[in-house]
Amino acid sequence: MKTVLTDTNIILWTFNGGPDFREAIAKAIPDAKIAIPSCVISELEKLKTRDAKTALEFCKDMNIVDIGNGYADDMLFGAAQNGNIIATNDKDLLGRLKKLNLNALKIREKTKLILTEGN
Repeated sequence: MKTVLTDTNIILWTFNGGPDFREAIAKAIPDAKIAIPSCVISELEKLKTRDAKTALEFCKDMNIVDIGNGYADDMLFGAAQNGNIIATNDKDLLGRLKKLNLNALKIREKTKLILTEGN
């Protein structure tokens, strides 16, 4: 079973007109385990927007995992190298993952996630 780690922008997508990110991940990878990295929770706390506060409340009972402290994109990149799939719409992070032939989930057509080809 693959673990999908969510980036901040995927969580906030749910509160900006997108679908529930959990459902979108389940459609893209039906047997995936979804986890929220603690560094992403920290990033949401720093944003202090209404959407970020709502997202924090939404995520509080979800599977939160520690993948390290620091810049969330760097932590997610390292986690991808350890076999996790990253759900993100961050172009820089997606580019870094692609260079190492690592798959990711990204937003397509504003309403769904697709698995990228690492190569």
